[in-house]
Formats: sequence, C-alpha cells, structure tokens
Amino acid sequence: MVNSIRGILTFKAPGLAGIETGGVEWALELSASSLSRLPALGAEVRLYTHLHHVQDSMRLYGFADIDERRLFLALLGVSGVGPALARKILSGTTPERFIAALETEDIESLGAIPGLGKKTAQKIVLQLRGKLTADEPAAASSPGEEREVIDALVSMGFDSRAAAKAVSAVLGDTAVADLTGEEREREILRWAIVALSV
Repeated sequence: MVNSIRGILTFKAPGLAGIETGGVEWALELSASSLSRLPALGAEVRLYTHLHHVQDSMRLYGFADIDERRLFLALLGVSGVGPALARKILSGTTPERFIAALETEDIESLGAIPGLGKKTAQKIVLQLRGKLTADEPAAASSPGEEREVIDALVSMGFDSRAAAKAVSAVLGDTAVADLTGEEREREILRWAIVALSV
C-alpha cells in the first residue's frame, strides 16, 4: 500500500503531475485543486496517493492533503461514481465546502459542481450524509499522524470507524509510546492492521 510519495516535481500538465523518487518517475492523476497547490518544477513535494486497480488498468491518483483523498475514497463508494467523476468533483470544490453542502442536503450547490448534476448529487447525499463528519477519538498523538494512519487503513479497505477505534487502541499501548517519526507511524499502522484482522 503506497500511502504517499515524496520526491522532486518533474512535470505538470492538466490533471497530471510527475514526481521522481529514487530514480523512478511516478505519473499521478490530480484534481485541479491539488494541481494548483503544487510548487515550482524541481521542488520537493509530497502527495498522498490512491492506486485504483480494475481488471487490466491501474491508475495512481495524487492528493495535496489527506482530506481530499478521504473524500475521493468516500465518493468511490457511491454507486455510479468512478474515479474520473470523483476527481472532477474535487476539481470543482473543496472537501470542506462539499461536506458542508452534503450535511445540509444542499442539492442545488452540489448539483452546480461541474460534472455532477442533481440526480447524482441526490444519490451522494443519500449514501454519504453523516458518514464524513464522525468525530475521531482523542489520542496522545498529533491529529495529522492519527488521520494519516486511519486514511491509510481506509484505502486498504477497512471501515473508517473500525480503523479509528483500532488506531485509538494502539495509541494507548506503551509499545508505541517511545517511538518517533516514521518508525512510530509504521508501527501504529502495523498494530492497527493486526487488530483489525483478528
């Protein structure tokens, strides 16, 4: 599971960006909003990722932040919404505005997003309302660290609420208390997977 890619930005094109890391250049598909937030070519950048694999096709999607990826993955769970439409939706709004419209059932605002339409907006409201605003459990870690691990678990196919509970339980264990940095994040992810697989 590739949670994110950090490297040198090699190219930018409509809906695409390249990142070179360790001698490998990755081509990632991005929303217009993520693309607009990229630095100049040659600068270091980190993008969160989702590998979408269907039959004989694999596409790597990139996201400027974990909130955008979280919304992208939620949209993929809606019947009739594929990655192309999900990316188009993300290009026309921000996760915050989208979720606010979703929770207030503002079909007019959602339907005005380019490529969405009222019928699909209604379907999204029916399937996602109340599912993207659940409070995450408090834990003795940075919110960013906890959110990253939860999102990584969700992208692996685990339920978001179950993932949040598992991460919270792991963070309360003394086994990870003294760890720092990437080693800490790896161990939290590993123990959470073990807990969810029981």
